[in-house]
Amino acid sequence: MQTLRRKAMLDVPGFPFYLLSRALNMFGATMAPVALAFAVLHATGSASDLGLVLAAQTAPQVLFLLIGGAVGDRARRTIMIATNLVMAGSQACTALLVVLGHADLGLLLVLQAVWGTARAFFTPANTGVVPDLVPVERIHDANVLITLSRSITSICGPAAAGSLLLFWNPGYIVLGDAVFFLISAALLARLPLKPSGTARKESLRQSLVAGWREFAGRSWVWSMVSSFGFYQGVVRPAIYVVGPVLAVGKDGMGATAWGLVIAAQGIGALLGSVLLFWWRPARPLLASNLLVGLDSFFLLALTLAAGVESVAAVALLGAAGVTMSDALWHSTLQREVPSEAMSRVSSYDWIGSLALNPLGMAVTGVLIPVVGPTAILVTAAVANLVVRGLLVLAPDVRGMGDGTRTRTDEDGLDADRAPQEA
Repeated sequence: MQTLRRKAMLDVPGFPFYLLSRALNMFGATMAPVALAFAVLHATGSASDLGLVLAAQTAPQVLFLLIGGAVGDRARRTIMIATNLVMAGSQACTALLVVLGHADLGLLLVLQAVWGTARAFFTPANTGVVPDLVPVERIHDANVLITLSRSITSICGPAAAGSLLLFWNPGYIVLGDAVFFLISAALLARLPLKPSGTARKESLRQSLVAGWREFAGRSWVWSMVSSFGFYQGVVRPAIYVVGPVLAVGKDGMGATAWGLVIAAQGIGALLGSVLLFWWRPARPLLASNLLVGLDSFFLLALTLAAGVESVAAVALLGAAGVTMSDALWHSTLQREVPSEAMSRVSSYDWIGSLALNPLGMAVTGVLIPVVGPTAILVTAAVANLVVRGLLVLAPDVRGMGDGTRTRTDEDGLDADRAPQEA
């Protein structure tokens, strides 16, 4: 029983509250977009309006992430509670408009922009919580549990939303998301976290500059983030733009079969999360890169017009790899970067990782009729393997350990941090 408690992190004060808070957030985050999409389409009947609403969520996140990181290192728990309350208010107002039949596009854009802005401040603060809350030697286990809960909610959330839409107004599902944010805020209030005194003494400009120095001064960080930017800008568009185009083509597998392939990805993410309970690689960044390379085989399988079973199997393998890679990356980042700079480094990580995704999606769609889907898939698959190979050759990436031994950072100072008292 004691072993089970330790594996589930139940013996770490505050962590069960944080994990439940994250699970509720992620469950709502996977349900709400499904409901919101149908709400917008029902209200306006326009796909372009839906695109605008989704853009209103994402654009502020890119614009304010750096500021969110600078502020997040000052008072993480306060920022997380406040942003949960703001997102709850935004979703509650959105739900009210939808339920009452007054889903004016302008109001929806404003409300979702408020949501996206709050999310920009929440995300970096949230990334910095785990190393504050959990002893350094158990960060891996903590991230495995977080990744597992995300994998489960990514399957259950959309399924629940789809079922509820059969007999519920989509506004009530969005309202459920608002309720989850409120409960999450209450759970976060119980976290025994302390603000960083160092960041509080800096101006916003000084804080941003210091964060950039922490980010740029670690070659393994910016190297990995660059590879994530490539993945988001090239590999994901190849999968999620080219894949559906091939599926609905003349000799494609069909929309239903493509749905099964996407479902297989969800199962793969879940299996990958479970596997990390038993597997802790001695070289986490080396393993992380090799695991992302598995998606290249998924891309190549799409070009072969193989049966849906074969494609789904490779999709499952690729999703398992990406999920494990993400958990290993976050564990390493949270273990190696000083806690007082974690949110700022995280904000640069998020921007570098995601900035190219919208452009990649748009460019891929334009290139399909020009060069053909097969050329895009093969190019993306080969380029992904090349990028992984280059990173494996980088000494700081290849040599990064799992934190089980005392380490020394780039300043030559002992960087082994004692677990923070909860």
